[in-house]
Amino acid sequence: MKIAYYCLTPTGEQLAKQIQTAFGGVLRKKECFTDTVLAQDFQSKDVMVFVMATGIVVRKIAPLLRSKLTDPAVIVMGQDGKYVISLLSGHIGGANEMTNAIAALLQAEPVITTATDLQGQVAFDVVAVKNHLVIENPSMIKTISSALLVGECVQLQSDLSVLSAERYPQIVWTESRKTTCKVVISDRLFPEEKNAKPTLYLRPIDLVIGVGCKKEITFDHLEFCFLSFLQTYGYAISSVKTIATIERKRAEPAILQLCETYQIPLQIISDEAICNCQYPFESSDFVKQVTGLPAVAESCSYLASECGTVLTGKVKYSGVTLAACRCHLPPVRL
Repeated sequence: MKIAYYCLTPTGEQLAKQIQTAFGGVLRKKECFTDTVLAQDFQSKDVMVFVMATGIVVRKIAPLLRSKLTDPAVIVMGQDGKYVISLLSGHIGGANEMTNAIAALLQAEPVITTATDLQGQVAFDVVAVKNHLVIENPSMIKTISSALLVGECVQLQSDLSVLSAERYPQIVWTESRKTTCKVVISDRLFPEEKNAKPTLYLRPIDLVIGVGCKKEITFDHLEFCFLSFLQTYGYAISSVKTIATIERKRAEPAILQLCETYQIPLQIISDEAICNCQYPFESSDFVKQVTGLPAVAESCSYLASECGTVLTGKVKYSGVTLAACRCHLPPVRL
């Protein structure tokens, strides 16, 4: 975790150093409390801790605020160390959790004002962060939280096992008149239903797409095949963990551009690993003649998923072959 501590006085510096010793990070003294340094830290740090008056901090960081999805956690405390205030990005940024940790260290009082925390409700943005789920439609978080805060029930649908749901009686597994909205944890796409209840989609990052293609295939064609494949088989692009291919395709321009365009890591599977794989893939004489390997897309997706669940087998397009596997993930903890 990348943390920056800001202080303006010698007393504040002593307090900041005490926290730094426990959690690491860099210390910024008064001479570093500039717009330039603040802007740099706001972009690069996970947590910013200010030992100074809240008003000063608010005025300084106000021009830097962008989104609750990307802004760092911002924590403020007075130099007497009595109170630790979670000021910004309490849930997704982790400010609430860090505030509690610092308060425990200093034997101080944590000040947390997020409504779900005050009422002991589950916060699904926190669930997403802790379980490495992608929030597909962040604007729906407010709808879900508001429903819970006024005592309404929320339906939960999950393809992954869920732990600790029994702690929250307003989270139910079946739809009824009492449920006003819904949370779906799945890498699958669902057809839109007329008059469907508002739904928050949390996507596990668990899909591996194996790719084989002809040399110098165009990016436009590969992209079309990739998107058509996901749509046809009903998988969310935000759940794609990696694209996998063979060593000789490591520098294939279209594959590299696909990974860059959708910010998906590329994983290269060795020829040796494919030849030693015991899974009964459908082999191809043409592929074996060109690459010396029995299969590309299927074997790469399977091995890159650490021998996960085979979802599609190989799917052929003109000059392109794709396959999907799902990694095994632990249960989701509420």
